[in-house]
Amino acid sequence: MLLEAKQVEKVYGSGKLALRALKGIDLAIEEGSFYAIIGRSGSGKSTLLHILGGLDRPTSGHVYLEGRELSAFSDREAAVFRRRRIGFVFQSFNLLPEYTVMDNIRLPLYLDQRKMDREYETMILKKLRLIGKEKSYPSQLSGGEAQRAAVARALITKPAIVLADEPTGNLDAKSAEEVLWLLKETCRVFHQTLILVTHDLQIAREADQILTLEDGRLSRESA
Repeated sequence: MLLEAKQVEKVYGSGKLALRALKGIDLAIEEGSFYAIIGRSGSGKSTLLHILGGLDRPTSGHVYLEGRELSAFSDREAAVFRRRRIGFVFQSFNLLPEYTVMDNIRLPLYLDQRKMDREYETMILKKLRLIGKEKSYPSQLSGGEAQRAAVARALITKPAIVLADEPTGNLDAKSAEEVLWLLKETCRVFHQTLILVTHDLQIAREADQILTLEDGRLSRESA
């Protein structure tokens, strides 16, 4: 199993003010599949995604990626592991405005002092329709182009898994449809697992499995 969560709980605050955002989450994610996480606003979707990606730690329980427990890492070890094995795509793109598209995409490699795989890089640029945009700056891109650059950055390290938090939330309908298709297609071509948080049921139905969060608990169904 690629990713496993075992009895994951997340509690904010303490005593009478304690809020149990996640309650005993058990989850098994298979390699090469597309999962959508849905639920009402405030249901804990982003919290769960951040814990699965090692951006946050559970109050109790365990998360394993490729057999390694994320919470057992030091902060530095966790940062390196995330950079190498997990790709993140956020609603707000998170591109650095002072860097070109190409430098934004390559940023995880720069941080890790890793060599470029030019052939793989070119394949990503072609697949995400970014050829010709390499020297542009984020301010010169449309919303759809900026999100495609963010997807390319998530894929550049050849991660085992891509975690996307409302990646189409800031896009118009046409751009959202294109980014979703490209995200699915690139993950398929490059053999990555995709977990996507969305409030859009139409997007969720594109997934192999739909995971529903309600009152901090998780249920699953086939899409």
